[in-house]
Amino acid sequence: MNYRGRERRKYERYDLETKVHFFVTYNLKTKVSFLVIDGGKGAGTARKHIGLTRNISVEGMRFGSATELKKGDKLFLEVYLPGMEKPIRMTGQVRWSKKIVPCAKDRFKFDTGVRILTVKNKRVARTIHFEEHRLVHWSIVLDAVFGGFHKFLHKAKNLPVRIRKRTP
Repeated sequence: MNYRGRERRKYERYDLETKVHFFVTYNLKTKVSFLVIDGGKGAGTARKHIGLTRNISVEGMRFGSATELKKGDKLFLEVYLPGMEKPIRMTGQVRWSKKIVPCAKDRFKFDTGVRILTVKNKRVARTIHFEEHRLVHWSIVLDAVFGGFHKFLHKAKNLPVRIRKRTP
């Protein structure tokens, strides 16, 4: 996606391609926001969709999928990193979803941007901080995916997964 307008992102993006499963939470009109959990396993009872992350940041993620989502949809996400048996569980809210033009021949026809709200049941907003020594913003999102800032620097050099710091 080539965006040519004014840069609106608050935080840097890091390219990351890995499998993600997501569930759209129920769209019930109530004054209470909730997600139905299946038997304490942490998985939503909604239909599972599959996607591929494109990039990630301190509080956001972009992924491709076959599913068009609506702005405001609440999601339960499971991010599967290479070499890890269990997924990283997150919740988020769709900020945008657009059809890829021209549509790729693969099954991922839509790109979606999600604001990540929780990781492992911890609120992301409370974990965002600025690493003074390296002059970079960091949070529980990046810790969960990259294993901490120092491990991230090591991984970026060895490239076990495709990680590249994106500049605006």
